[in-house]
Amino acid sequence: MGVAKPVNLPSKSFPTRAAAKAWVRDEIKDHYSLESVVADPLHVAVLLDLLERDDDAVDKVGVGVKEFFIRRTALGKGRVQHVKHDARGVWIRRVDGTEEDWSYTSAIDQEGRQSDVKEALRAVLDEDRVRFREEAFAAGPVRCARTGELIPSRDDAEVRYGNPSWAQLTAGFVETQGGWDAIELTAGDGQVQIGGDLADAGQRRAWKSYWERYARPLLVKKPGR
Repeated sequence: MGVAKPVNLPSKSFPTRAAAKAWVRDEIKDHYSLESVVADPLHVAVLLDLLERDDDAVDKVGVGVKEFFIRRTALGKGRVQHVKHDARGVWIRRVDGTEEDWSYTSAIDQEGRQSDVKEALRAVLDEDRVRFREEAFAAGPVRCARTGELIPSRDDAEVRYGNPSWAQLTAGFVETQGGWDAIELTAGDGQVQIGGDLADAGQRRAWKSYWERYARPLLVKKPGR
């Protein structure tokens, strides 16, 4: 029997992949009526996190995600013969009006080189994200970049990304380094293994510089706060 793997997202954590799939199915996919926009802030945050986890995130995000909505899966390109007519799915509507179906289950199941590198790149920026949040609150009242609502405190805020998205940002940096396989990872003990941190100090510095130059971090109110 395989070892259960948790799904840890910035917005919510699940003990297993099965639990993550069940939550999205029950709380989002089967909760909203057909053609309805996903509106709950936590639901939106989880879907965005899962999308960023997907290896195909850059293509799916495109010019930017405007919203998620529920539609029959059979209406997707080339899938009419492979799904039940009444099957529901989570769809993406981009800011330019284009629409595309998306498999959140594939995103949950995602593992491999890209996922490991993305997690390591995120870990490198822990202090930078904290500093960005601290400086924003030190400068005065902070409003949610999505809703315009006042964020009561630093503990109620989390860092997200505008344009480029996190997926686009990480993919852009990795391209400058020669691809996903060119990023060496380490757990910090000098032993190369999955996830952890960047093993090469030069790549670590290059990533920080790239982030400082191209990232457009935003502060949003944490779901449920």
